[in-house]
Amino acid sequence: MMPPIPGPRPNQSEIATSIGEERVALIQIAETMKQSVPQLAARIGPWGDDLEVELKEAASHFHCEVALERATRALRHIWLETAASSTSKSYRSPAQNEHAITPRGRFHKFGYERGLQPDALEQRCERFFVPPPEGWGQDHVLFSSAQAAMVAVLTLLASRPGVSPGLRHEGCYFETVDLLALFANRLLRETSLPANVVIAEPVWCDGERFGRAVFTDLAKRALLDGTQSIVVDSTLVGLDDNLNELLAGLSPSINVFRIHSGLKLFQAGLELADIGIVSIYGAELGDELRRIRTLHGAGLRFSDVAALELPLFLDAAATRRYENAIFAHNAALAKTANDNRAFKVSYPLPPQRAPFVMFNLPSVGCYEQFDERIMGLAARRGLTLDKGGSFGFRGHRFETVRPEGKPPFLRVAMGARGGPSINGIIELFSKLTL
Repeated sequence: MMPPIPGPRPNQSEIATSIGEERVALIQIAETMKQSVPQLAARIGPWGDDLEVELKEAASHFHCEVALERATRALRHIWLETAASSTSKSYRSPAQNEHAITPRGRFHKFGYERGLQPDALEQRCERFFVPPPEGWGQDHVLFSSAQAAMVAVLTLLASRPGVSPGLRHEGCYFETVDLLALFANRLLRETSLPANVVIAEPVWCDGERFGRAVFTDLAKRALLDGTQSIVVDSTLVGLDDNLNELLAGLSPSINVFRIHSGLKLFQAGLELADIGIVSIYGAELGDELRRIRTLHGAGLRFSDVAALELPLFLDAAATRRYENAIFAHNAALAKTANDNRAFKVSYPLPPQRAPFVMFNLPSVGCYEQFDERIMGLAARRGLTLDKGGSFGFRGHRFETVRPEGKPPFLRVAMGARGGPSINGIIELFSKLTL
């Protein structure tokens, strides 16, 4: 048994609304795994029994959250172990008579793993994303990460004949800034001249300032400048990024690439495999990107493909429900914490949706031992709050980010799981003093 944590026992209403909903969500994921790979029934059954016992014996609703987090990690382990076990039976360069098969029984033919073509997953992307306006073709290419996807797109643009130098970056993601510096000799960054290539982030925050790319304005300027290619990084806004607003204002002669990190919001917080998704609208450049993917060795590993065959990945309805919970919880934190004069909330600003909240403290000295203080306050309240980076999990986490050459800032990433820690974390930051 877990040690007692102060707090009332959960009543039936609380179980039905928050703890109960998360329990049902996990059981549904487990059932999907069992249906996909029937032999998993022998492991899923005991997993479910353990979850029911822990929830029944929980001393408080805070204990229920701990049990649910433990169950989430255990369920993830079952699926990933199954994917790794199946794919490890084949060499990374299989022999001609070898059958490289995933746990779901799907056969993949490849000579070298870096040349593996995840055709089935790429085809599922067409049903996952909103169809483009009439006249626009679409294709979707998968990479080992969003960063690998961005490198491949920039490589494609820098190597195409007839692409004149001239690039504008409407955003501030630090790794994109560093990548563009590597391509400076071919895609010259010159903001005072019309840009042939535009890199746009629908929403961005550099830790202090918030900004957004307005698609209607972006389309108008692209037409005036004679822009040839636009790259949109939609990782922070998720599935419904309103990209069609941009496409509707452009001619299909302009190439549009949209990049998502599929690890963040598209996997129900399980982080099954890192993946970058490039959606291509305009010219038929998908096969060229696939060639670059193979040359760079930037494709998915066989075990990643197997892990991502879980049906919840690239399920539009399930993804929207999950994202909406993430965005709603972070909006609630931002709204309440914004009234606390001890610090400033720099992101998100209404009505923008965001998967985390950024806080700015009055001085650099305020950040000293600040993480430890938050951890202590959370522990005394029995809150489920982890210290760590990234976002999009089922649970909640935070960290102080210390970018090179810039002031630090605090990032709190509220997760999708409802329950007592949601209100507890919001109350903590509404009353926190420095």
